[in-house]
Amino acid sequence: MEEPVHCGVKAELILDPLTRERLSKLISGLLRHFPHAIGLRVDKEGFVSLEELVEKIRERWTRSDYSWLTVEHVVALATLDPKGRFEIVGSRIRARYGHSYPVKVRYEEDKRVRILYHGTSLDRLSSIMARGILPMKRIKVHLTPCLEEAYRRASVWSRPVVLVVDAKKLREMGFRVYRASHAVYLADMVPPTCIAAIIPVRRKA
Repeated sequence: MEEPVHCGVKAELILDPLTRERLSKLISGLLRHFPHAIGLRVDKEGFVSLEELVEKIRERWTRSDYSWLTVEHVVALATLDPKGRFEIVGSRIRARYGHSYPVKVRYEEDKRVRILYHGTSLDRLSSIMARGILPMKRIKVHLTPCLEEAYRRASVWSRPVVLVVDAKKLREMGFRVYRASHAVYLADMVPPTCIAAIIPVRRKA
């Protein structure tokens, strides 16, 4: 459901929900994982030119017709993204987090949050309790301060669970906690001793 008002101003629908979701997933994938698939030039901080991003998608992403895409569409998508996935600086855009290739993104270190959550699968639990939560194909582990969001992330698995992470203990063990957006926090890893609880997730009937 689209919100009719943003920041106290009546909103104009630029993209329908389905198109916006598809475009968001495409841009997230390009900026986080495969920018070179369409020939994007990425700097060391993960930024690409907005104009080049639009141009390359229109010309080279042949799986769908994006001939209508403009810079304004991308700016609106990034600005209104509820999880703060994207960052625009001047005429450049990047993913704020989730990269699988090396980038130098400066994150704000957080020293306040005490409890964070991580959605995963019961099938991975034995490995996690032995080795900790690892970033796997990403650069850092993704955590969230929102239990509902952790439930949602866990629900992509067939046997979902949510891990409760003691962020205070994580810091005491020498690991830094970073705030990537209001919905996403990052750490290099989470040792098993910092997992405070395991919450089973019941799927909706």
